Amino acid sequence: MTADRERFSLGDLLGFMIDAVQRIELYLEDVQKEDFLADAAASNMIRDAVVFNIGVLGEVAHDIERSYPDYAKDHPEIPFSRLYAMRNHIFHGYHSINYEIVWTTCVNSIGPLMAVLVSAREDLPS
Repeated sequence: MTADRERFSLGDLLGFMIDAVQRIELYLEDVQKEDFLADAAASNMIRDAVVFNIGVLGEVAHDIERSYPDYAKDHPEIPFSRLYAMRNHIFHGYHSINYEIVWTTCVNSIGPLMAVLVSAREDLPS
């Protein structure tokens, strides 16, 4: 995406992150771990959709770090650098994605991340 201050506000960028989290939650709704990891067309599509949106999260997190560095520094509860690192691993190491880790990360971290992102966007000045 590569955002800049003139193009997207901080609220817009946090909104993009929230949208990506909502998509991940939607794609994983009613999906069991075994189904996510299965070698089947439907499982592949779900994994691809989830991984793409993790990439979106990471790219937007990096945009916030670059365009709004003070905000990123002042909000350690949002793992901007970790999200970008995961994005880099996925998109530059696509041949070695560990879907067990993707599953575990989503199950354990997506809900709490959503809460933090929503709160952060609500706390922005109008």
